[in-house]
Amino acid sequence: MKRILLAVVFLTLSNGVFAQKFGVIDSQFIFENMPDYQAVQQEVDATSQQWQKELDEMYAKIEKMYDEYRAKEVLLSKEEKERQQTNIMNEERKAKELQKKRFGYDGELFKMREEKLRPVQEKLFTAIETVSKEKLVNLMLDKAGAATVLYVDSRYDFTKDVMLKLGIDPNKTSGGSTSQPPAPPKK
Repeated sequence: MKRILLAVVFLTLSNGVFAQKFGVIDSQFIFENMPDYQAVQQEVDATSQQWQKELDEMYAKIEKMYDEYRAKEVLLSKEEKERQQTNIMNEERKAKELQKKRFGYDGELFKMREEKLRPVQEKLFTAIETVSKEKLVNLMLDKAGAATVLYVDSRYDFTKDVMLKLGIDPNKTSGGSTSQPPAPPKK
């Protein structure tokens, strides 16, 4: 009797676990079609290009200083050689510090991108949450990036539903992604 009761309890509990509803979205595809995301990307890219131009100019100046030093090296006194070498090394150090400050791990560019993308990401996450609640989805997975989704039935791909919540026409996409999400499930 205990075994039968235990089996009934186990089957009852396991039905609750298997009754979960899952969904999938492609956040990369959605981001590529969000005007807000594209605007942030353009702004960050423009800033990055400007900063890179400044660094290139600094390194060109250092190269010129070094070339001038090499051309006059034989004519310079020991003290003048040391002074010019020190100037060149100081300029190189400044350029490397600026490069690290702007482009390094946790540098200004990283922080700027993170700060400017935060509202766009929050907008996407809010839309995902809304679609999940409307579709009664318990767990929404993202098939973009590091997550590996080997197969997904199109009935559970809610990418287009999220895009519609964001006011993006899923049929008029920028086509930046190679994966086209399937049509949302019919109700």
